[in-house]
Amino acid sequence: MTKKRRLFQNKPKNKESGNLSLQITSMADIFTILLVFLLKGIASDALAIAPSNGTQLPSGINTTSLTDPALQIELSQKGILIEKEFIATYEQYEKPLSARLEKERAKEKLIADANSSVKIDSRAILLSDQTIPFSTIKHILRTLAQNGYSEIKFGVIKE
Repeated sequence: MTKKRRLFQNKPKNKESGNLSLQITSMADIFTILLVFLLKGIASDALAIAPSNGTQLPSGINTTSLTDPALQIELSQKGILIEKEFIATYEQYEKPLSARLEKERAKEKLIADANSSVKIDSRAILLSDQTIPFSTIKHILRTLAQNGYSEIKFGVIKE
């Protein structure tokens, strides 16, 4: 036989046993990746913010959950609290508030200097009682902006 004939010659077919095995390893990998992705998305909870006793937050309709921690400023009926620590009453609050915000900023700078992956945070969460006048809130917002807190979110109760 010539070489050409051998190439096109019918070869005897192997008789298979009839058992077919399905390879699902790559599909299992894809499902595992999807599962991890979905669990990661579900696991990101909102922050649990609890105002002090007596502070009644206003209600809001179009709200989003807060997921990132930030400096918590509370305007209660008795006075101003930062991170649950009483700072001042509303009669003389500008200097103590500015001093405490500068202290918080200095702490953040110290942490950022020690760890290059940490950035100075410009976020704050403002929890204000329903009875606090807007003029007071406006002065607090100005003081926050003067101390480098430019991204301020208001805490409300979701209806």
